[in-house]
Formats: sequence, C-alpha cells, structure tokens
Amino acid sequence: MTEARGSLEIHPTVVRKVAAHAVRLVPGAEPSAAVRVAEAGDDLELGVKLALRYPAPVRTAAADVRRHVTEEVERITGYRVRSVAVTVSALSAETRPRVV
Repeated sequence: MTEARGSLEIHPTVVRKVAAHAVRLVPGAEPSAAVRVAEAGDDLELGVKLALRYPAPVRTAAADVRRHVTEEVERITGYRVRSVAVTVSALSAETRPRVV
C-alpha cells in the first residue's frame, strides 16, 4: 500500500538562487549572473546572463556554465533541466593595483 505524502513545490526564486550559485563556482565567471526560469511541469528551461573575466575563453566558459548549472539544479531540485541558454553580456578586465 502506498501512502500519499503530499506534494512539493520549489519556487522559481529558489531555482534561480541554485543556478546563480552554480555560476559562481565556474572559473572565469563573475558572481553577478542574472537567471531566468521557465517551468513546464517538472522540466525547466533556464536563461543565464553573465559577465566573464577577461581573457576567459567565451565558448569554453559558456559550456562550463551550462553543464554546471544543469548538474546542480537537477541534483538539488530533482527537476529535469531541458536547456540552459547562456548569454555572455560582458568581459570584465582584471583590476590591478594602481601604482602612484
């Protein structure tokens, strides 16, 4: 006999935070990513807009972001990630100490 235990809903804000945290763990990614979440049942489509630190290889970094976000969101939420659209909106220069 199977007991009904209720349901679980994970708010899109939580998914956004999980995805944004996953972006911060990717080398070369700036920590201020914007994440968009579209739900379709237990499936998600995510959009990530981020800046990379120059001279990060853009294609490689974007693929790393896509893979890491997918893995972390699926692991933590149990939802299936259909796609992660990555937009690199800027390359930020490395700040160096000023010598006066």
